[in-house]
Amino acid sequence: MRIKPNMTPLHQDEHLLVLEKPSGLLSVPGRGPDKQDCLSKRVHAIYPEALVVHRLDQDTSGLLLMARGPEAQRRMSRLFETRQVHKRYVAVVAGQLLKSQAQEPADPDGWRSIEGPILLDWERRPVHIIHPDGKPSQSRWRALQSSDTATLVELEPVTGRTHQLRVHLHSIGHPMLGDALYAPAPVRAMSPRLMLHAQSLSFPHPFTDLPMAFSAPAVWSAHAPYGPFQEITPMSFETFKQQALAEGFDEVLERSWEANLVLDTHTHPFSIKVRVTAGQMWLSTGSQKRYFTPGDEFTLEREVPHAEHYGPEGASYWVARKNQSAALIRLSRAPGFCG
Repeated sequence: MRIKPNMTPLHQDEHLLVLEKPSGLLSVPGRGPDKQDCLSKRVHAIYPEALVVHRLDQDTSGLLLMARGPEAQRRMSRLFETRQVHKRYVAVVAGQLLKSQAQEPADPDGWRSIEGPILLDWERRPVHIIHPDGKPSQSRWRALQSSDTATLVELEPVTGRTHQLRVHLHSIGHPMLGDALYAPAPVRAMSPRLMLHAQSLSFPHPFTDLPMAFSAPAVWSAHAPYGPFQEITPMSFETFKQQALAEGFDEVLERSWEANLVLDTHTHPFSIKVRVTAGQMWLSTGSQKRYFTPGDEFTLEREVPHAEHYGPEGASYWVARKNQSAALIRLSRAPGFCG
């Protein structure tokens, strides 16, 4: 269970709030009842006038701005549109970035560029890819520290595409540690979280034009264990089982599916509760497609049509089933979460 962080702003005035979002918390509500807890809702409970200006990915931590009222939101949005908001991130990526990119020209301060048009991979959303049909995108980077296994890097997004920094680093062969979407399993396992943090913001105040600058450094390193992490005890199967039985589910099972398996639209004659324990999967219900990685949970009511798509490493999960008779239990060869 994640502990709700303190939502006290790092800065507040009559027009703006500057906050530090923890990794694992959505910026805004997602799709489904399990995706409603988010930074914007927590802040809105304290500051009802607060409005979203920009977002950070769920697994990214760091500085985030909110506007206090529609006029402040309009003016801040204009600053983003005209690229007057300057953001810098810090990340830990796999491999020796300076060695592999030595041929790329650097400016006097050591900054190099990555360019590549970014496109949503519709069938695997929210995954994005480098593709000629994508939107033009540019990121700048410079190495801060290197080791045999990783590089600590400072990043600056010139454009602001979804997952831009993660996609660009992945595209040159240096995915971020702990990245559930873009890193292969060995690189994901190097960190308990995505090693990407929005550490600085600067912009002219939207009402006074005074220069504003904020910093929230991350104490990270290119050397293992790469950063200080709060140890979280993973949920056990027995705990999940007891919780599910207390909620009225009848049976709790452990299941695994092979890599890249696609199960076309089907239904189950019982409700389910699922917790993903390894790998990746997508769940499609109607026009909605949701992506799950280890630690994510979801529920699905009986007879709801859905399709399942498992990632390049397959997936394992625990599934609880409700309101099934002995006859239904015998249907062990039914597709998907049935068996």
